Parts: sequence; C-alpha cells; structure tokens
Amino acid sequence: MSDAIIGDLASGLIRKLVSLATEEIILAWNLLDDLVRLRQRMESIDALLLDAATKKLTMSAVQTWFNQIEAVAHVADVFMDELAYQVTRHKVQHHRVWDFLIPSKKSSLLYRFKVAHKMKSINTSFDNIFTSAGELGLQPVAHLLATMQTRLIRKTPHSEDKSLLVGRDDDISYLVQMVCKNHEVELPVTAVYGMGGQGKTTVARMVYNRDAVINMFPKRMWITVSEDFDFMKILNQMVVSLTSTASVLENTEGLIKELQKNLKGEKFLLVLDDVWNEKPEEWDNLRNSLLEIGGARGSNILITTRSQEVAYAMRCSVSYQVKILSEEDSYELFKRIAFSHGGIVETEAFEELGRRLVKRCGGLPLAIKTLGGLLHSKESEQEWLEIQNSEIWKSKGVLASLRLSYDNLPYSSLKRCFAYCSIIPKDTDICKDELAQIWKALGFLLPARGSTALMEDIGYEYFNILLCNSLLQDVEKDAVGNITSCKMHDLVHDLALDLSKYHSVTVKTGHELNIVSHISQPIYLRLDERISNRNPAILKRNLERVQALYTGARFLGDMLPYLKHLTVLVLNANEITSELPSSLSKMKYLKYLDISCFRGILPSYITDLYNLETLRVWALQVLPKEFCNLINLRHLYIVNPHERCMFIGIENLTCLQTLPHFVVSPDHSCLVKNLGGLNNLRGKLDLYGLDNVEDMVEATQAKLCLKPNLQSLVLEWDTNTSLRVDEEYNDEEVMRGLKPHTNLKELKIEYFKGKQLASWIAMMTNLVKITLRYCSRCEGLPTLGHLPKLREMEINRMKNVKFIGDNSSGGRGSGGTEFTASWGTKTNTTMYPSLTKLRFFDLPELEEWLESVMSTCDEDRSTMLAFPKLEVLEINGCPKLTRIPGSCFPSLKLLFIVDSDSSSMILETISRNVSSLAYLRLENISNGGGGSSSSSSSSKMDSIIDQLLENNFKSLETLKLYDCKGLTSLKLGPAIKELEVSYCHDLTSINLVEDSSVLNYVTIWGCPSLSNWISG
Repeated sequence: MSDAIIGDLASGLIRKLVSLATEEIILAWNLLDDLVRLRQRMESIDALLLDAATKKLTMSAVQTWFNQIEAVAHVADVFMDELAYQVTRHKVQHHRVWDFLIPSKKSSLLYRFKVAHKMKSINTSFDNIFTSAGELGLQPVAHLLATMQTRLIRKTPHSEDKSLLVGRDDDISYLVQMVCKNHEVELPVTAVYGMGGQGKTTVARMVYNRDAVINMFPKRMWITVSEDFDFMKILNQMVVSLTSTASVLENTEGLIKELQKNLKGEKFLLVLDDVWNEKPEEWDNLRNSLLEIGGARGSNILITTRSQEVAYAMRCSVSYQVKILSEEDSYELFKRIAFSHGGIVETEAFEELGRRLVKRCGGLPLAIKTLGGLLHSKESEQEWLEIQNSEIWKSKGVLASLRLSYDNLPYSSLKRCFAYCSIIPKDTDICKDELAQIWKALGFLLPARGSTALMEDIGYEYFNILLCNSLLQDVEKDAVGNITSCKMHDLVHDLALDLSKYHSVTVKTGHELNIVSHISQPIYLRLDERISNRNPAILKRNLERVQALYTGARFLGDMLPYLKHLTVLVLNANEITSELPSSLSKMKYLKYLDISCFRGILPSYITDLYNLETLRVWALQVLPKEFCNLINLRHLYIVNPHERCMFIGIENLTCLQTLPHFVVSPDHSCLVKNLGGLNNLRGKLDLYGLDNVEDMVEATQAKLCLKPNLQSLVLEWDTNTSLRVDEEYNDEEVMRGLKPHTNLKELKIEYFKGKQLASWIAMMTNLVKITLRYCSRCEGLPTLGHLPKLREMEINRMKNVKFIGDNSSGGRGSGGTEFTASWGTKTNTTMYPSLTKLRFFDLPELEEWLESVMSTCDEDRSTMLAFPKLEVLEINGCPKLTRIPGSCFPSLKLLFIVDSDSSSMILETISRNVSSLAYLRLENISNGGGGSSSSSSSSKMDSIIDQLLENNFKSLETLKLYDCKGLTSLKLGPAIKELEVSYCHDLTSINLVEDSSVLNYVTIWGCPSLSNWISG
C-alpha cells in the first residue's frame, strides 16, 4: 500500500500549500514564492507517483524511492503544520497582522529566515528524488490528481440486514426454539459455530431480536467477547448492557451484587459473541458467577464461535453449525446487492458473469456481500471481466473479494482511511463521527476539485462507501435513523492490519514497547494501559513519528516529550484520572483530543492548542478564560449530559459544528443571538434558559432557520416559574423567533409557558420525532397528521391541553397526504402515514383529537386513513379523552391504556379495528357507568374485551389487566404466553382454548369473584 499512502501524502501536502498560500501573514512574510515552488515540486512528485502506479514497478529500488519520498514528505508535513500553527497563533494573539511585523520585531524576521531556509532544504530534497526517478525510468505523466478531480460515484443506501439475510430462516427458527426451550440443565448454553464470514453473528442477532425471544426474556444482554475471555470484564459489560452506565468494578462480589439488582429472579438471555476461549476453567469462573446472581430458571446463554472446541469447553447443551450458503442462495444474496437500486440491470450476460464469480466466494456471505458491493459500481461487462480475471483470485481464494473491494476503492485517500481502521481493536463499535473527525485531523480527507463540502461530509461519504462495499458492517442507528456506529468483520480487520503493518502498531498487555525490526517507526500506536516499559531510548526511537496515539493516562507524561508530531490523542476512557501532565500544552499539532477520562477543571493551557479541531471531555464545570482562542475548534463533546456551563464568547468560534448545549444567562453574558454566526452547527443542539431571551427579535438573531445541518433541537424554558407573573410570559414570541430549518428531524419542547405553540412546528416536513413535555399553560396542539416522515410522538404532562388539531391554535387548517385511488375518483387522505409510536401521558383535560379531514370529508367521495403503520399506542392518564382519529390500526402490536374514565369509548373504536396485537395492557379502566357494576355496564366491558381478544386471537401473546371495572369473563387465544389479572372484582371465569400450551406465566391477584378456570 506504500504507493497509495505516499500518493495521498503528496496530495494532502498540496492541499495544505494551497490553503497556506491564501493567508495574509504568508504574504507579509514574503513566503508566497517559496510556497509556490514547493507546490510545483509536489505536483511533479505526484505525477511521478501516477507513472509508478501505472507501470506497477515492484523492484527493491522503487521501494527505496518510495521510502525516500515518504521521509521527505513527513518532514514537509511537520513543517507545514508548524507554519499553520504559527499563522493561527498570530491570528489569535494579534488583532492586526502588522502589529508583529514592524522592523523592531527581530523575532519575526528571524522566524521568516528559518522558514525560508527550511523550505529551501525541502525543495532540494525533492529535487534529488526527482533525479532518482529518472534513473528508474519514471517520467511525470499529465497531472490528473485523482483526489482533486470530481469523480462520479453512485451512492447506494446501505440495505438493512433483514433484506440481506438469505437462506437462514431454518437456522433462525431452530435456534429460537432451542433458546426458548426449558432445558433440564441450569443455565444451558447454545453454541452457534462455523468459519469466519459465514454470518454467525448476523444469525445470532436475528434470534436475539425475535419477538418470541424478547417476550420470553425480560432481560437480554449482548456482549462481544473476542479473544480476551476475562470473566470480570464480561460481568462489567453485563452491568453496562443492563444499566447503560460505565462499570469498572474490580471486585467479584461487588459485581455480582450489582447484577443481582437487575437479574435476581429474572429470566435472562446472555449472548456471548465471538468466543475464542477453549479453557474450561475460564468458563467455569464465569458460569459460577452467573449462577450466584440467581436468575430465574429458564435463563439461557447463546454463544457464537469459530471453533467447535469452544463449544466442548463450555459444555454446551446445543451445538449448531451454520453451513455455507447454497449456490442459489449465494446468487440471490449477490443479486440483491449488485443489481439493487442504482446498480446495473440484471441482463442474461451479467447474470452469467455474476454466477461464475459468486461460485468463487465458496458460499461465504461476507465474501458475497463484498463482491456484490464492488460490482454494483461497475457499469460495463468489461469491468466485470477485469474483476473475474484478476490474479488476486489465485492468491487469496474465497477472500479475494475483500482485497478486490479494497483495490477498487475510488480514492487513494479512502484506502488510507480504511487502513487506519487497523488501529481500532477487533469487535469494537466504531463511532461514525469520531472516525470522520480523526480522518480529518490526520489529513486523509481530500475534497474534489472545486468542492465546497465540509470535510466532515467528505468523511461521511468515505464511511458510506466502505459500508456499501461491506468493508464496514453491523450499523447502529439513532432515533431519527442516522447511522451512528458500525463494526468491522474480523477478516476485514485482518486485511486492514496487513495493509498497514508498516504504519500501525498495537502493543498489548504483557508485551514491551519495542517495535519489531520490520516496522521502523509507527504512525498509529495503541498501548495497553498496563504497559510498564518507559525506557527513554525505546520511547524516543518508537514515538518520534507517531501521529495518532491511544493510551492510558498513567504514563502519558513520560511519553509526551518524545512525540514530535502528535495529531490525535485518545486517552483510555476506563482509566479515570484527576490530573493531566502540563507537557500536554506543548502538543501544538494536536487536532483531535479525547480526555473524557479526566475528572477535573479543564487546564487553561488547553486554550494554547490553536490547531485543535475536536475536543472530548467528561464535563465542563468552568470554561477556561481564553477558551475562544480555539478558533479552529469544530466539535466540542461533553460526555456527562448533566454538566452545563456558560459558553461566553462562543460567537468567536465560527468553525464550530458540534455544540452540546447553550444556556442563555440572565446576566446577558450568554445571549441566544451569539449563535447567529455559527452557520455550520450540525447534529443536536440543546437550548436552555429560554425564559432569559428578551423577545422575538433576539430569538430570531440566533438564525436557527439558516442552519440546515441541525437535525435535533431541544427548546427548554426554566422549570422555576415562581418568579414570573402572568404578564411576563414572552414564551410564544420567543418560540416563533426560534424557527429552525425544515431539515430538522427531532424536536423536544419542555417547560414552555405559552398558551399556543408556534405554527412553524406544522411546517417541519422532515420531522421524525417530536416530544412535548411540561408545557403546563398550553391549551391546544397543532395537527401534525400531514407530516410525511413523523414516526414517534410523545405528549407528556400538559395539564391544560383540551384539543389536538382543528380546535387548537396553530393548526394547519387542512392536513393529511392526499392521493387518488386507482379504482376511481375517491380521494384517500392518509393521516400520520409514518407514525409507529404514539404516547400520551398525564393529559387530564384532553377531550378530543380532531383532524380537519375528519369533519370536512364527504363520506361518498373521500376516505380518511389514519395510523397505517402505528405499532405502539400508549394512553396514560387521559380520563376525558373520548375520540381519536382513525378507523383502522393494521399494524398495532402494543396497546397500553391506563387511568381513563372514558377509555371504554376509545377501546370500543380500537377493538373493532385492530387484529395484530401482541401485547395488551389495560389498567384502572372505567366501564362508563361511573364505577357502577350494573349488568349493562358489565355487558359493555365484556363485549369490548371479547372483541379485542377475538380479533387478536392468534397474535396476542401478553395480556395484563388491572382493575377493569365490569369485566366478568375472559376467553384466551392459543398464542397467549403471559397472563396477569389483578383487582378485576367482577371477573368470574377465564376460558382457555384447547391448544394454549404456550402459556407459561400466570398471575391472578385480587379477583374474589373468579370461580371458573376452564381449559379446553
């Protein structure tokens, strides 16, 4: 990979030269001509590299030439970073360029002389390299700098795992059955084994997420084990999985007690993915600890492994081998990727070629996916034939598709980005944002010529290309559907390791920091926190060229003096420290700094790191005085969400894209208008203290509507309203002024004290999720049924809301998505076409939910469809609600209604129109008769519940009824697995169908009239 890395280095240096040449200080120092000459030499070197790549020269002399270029390019890279640092320093420390260039400033003149001398030395070195190239027969070709050219790449949305799961239905069904089975042994283990790349983890993940498994096991944990089978580490990861909080306990008894809080008496499923341990005694340590936790009988463990010996060592009750895919299934999987949307059409010729190539993948899903992703971007038969005839198939076997996919990546810079992933441990979650920001810091991201895109967006494009080529996989998404993280398959990671073996080193526990001979000086280095070798000679030799370092905090101070060009520093988050070495202030090239392990006040010297682009900290109780000196800062992350500080002077950080929160202060030191110039803000922004905003004019000056990259917005007013009188509420006009860009996907509004919500809410056509909480004076909510992408909606503790929709202020007047049906002129209006989750909590005055179309549609000409995709409906504490839109709920799976005097009216509507329920919970339900148990009210409640159970006879698995007044009888369907009935005083009988053998959990409590339990 040397030629790709060196070519990328050359291109990166050219970009830096172009950037520096525009600086006013460079002109003042008379350095422009020197920079232009250096740029010309770099472009000539780049042209020579293109010639070398075309001729594919492999002799040792060429490798020596590559090494010479890399050495000089590294010197030039360090020099230009130093120059860029000085440029930024002077920008910060001097308001005007000429303040430091008057003749008496000898230091400036001396520095200019040193810079000129250094550039002359670098130019001479490149001249010598150019001469050597001629001796090798290399000639500069026409300059076609690939990374600076616009290149057409078809962007393909990465398919969901379910759509790429072929030929595994029987495997999944069998394993679901085995996991849910009551085994004789206590805490049985089911093993899924097979060779790498066969999809064991994918199958296990599908089993883990099956409804039957979710319903069977109230507690589920997924732990990736890999080669380090440390039972204490696994127990800690179980705590993290259950509580979503970090755990680094080192005492077994303490860990068991912590786990008992969540698991004692509970049936749990533990998945141990990618297990390599073949020592029974190691497994026994874990098993004994798990037994001591005291989970309920029926708890189970599912493991995936490449080795059947692991299954023997863990004494598995069931061992199941995942087989390779059949020829037809292999081609089907390939077809779904290679010929998917945006790809070529599947002609007879392409099918024949595809089938021949798929055979070479040996039935391995990973190899097939990678091949499909590669060929998806190839448009001609000639390109397919070139892949078929590649020599790599002879040397790499079935895994040739991985190497071919890498070789065919469109940019040399992208290849470098992929190789960098070798420094990330196997089976680690890879955060998309972190990866893109580190690529940016290391100079890997090169824009197309003329591009105005932000570097981060180029990083995301690179990420997506790797994902579409199956070089990254197993994506995780946030609440609005954005990819947040992924993983890299072990075999792909092995490829990255092989490609970067001369540049990337990981030193594990028990090994010394003494890099082996074939790696002269690493560029990316990861050190285990327990490494103890601090020999100065070894540190000097191995750290001089390190640009990215992952390490613990304990001996960072010993290493810093030897790090001459450190650009990325990530301290181990699990090694908590209260001190940082002062020598960190000298790391002036740092662009990415993760010190989230640090618990203390951020040192003031951090503000001298002028090149810093990304800063990750645990908390910011106090902002350093000169924090706004960090004029290159693009991303600020605060891990602890409960810590908030005042960002005074934030308006100076015009490069900022990620800001965790902004608090408007009552003393006017932090005004919301300070955000006005931060046009590149992206992702999530939380605004607090909005009661301190003066008026709509100030709110408008925040210019949220001009920030198209903001996807999630929190608007929160002060929770303490005791100091405000009624006349002082300006919340409505402030909210109107805070109108965001229509690209917004998630909106949360809390403690708003106006009576009317802003009308712009109904205009957010890209909104995916909305949450309204504690808006105690609000009387109505606008209709949102027309929003085409809205998937989740929560309205919580808004005690004065009476109506949703037409009778409320802020409504649109007309809503819904209209279309003409194919069978005539009848117009179908679909309300909430994408909504999947709807939750109402504590809305004591809510009476009706109206949509304009409900009252305006002519029954003869129009039909309203509502909630076609709704899966979860929760209504809790809405005693007056009598009407909701919708005549059909075809997708509803969970229904939860609590504390409703009028719930029988809603239930009556729903009971007629839902037939897919899997979970039903009704609690404190009135029978419509004011608490009376008259025969008519009992008959009505029985009728409603009977209809609900009858319509969902085959799908309902969980039924929970508490204090359902007037209910006298139940008839359960064959799918019922869990039944809870409490305080149903009128209930006299429960009837089970004959084949209801799956019922395995029953609780009956406080039902004094129950006398008949009839089975069959």
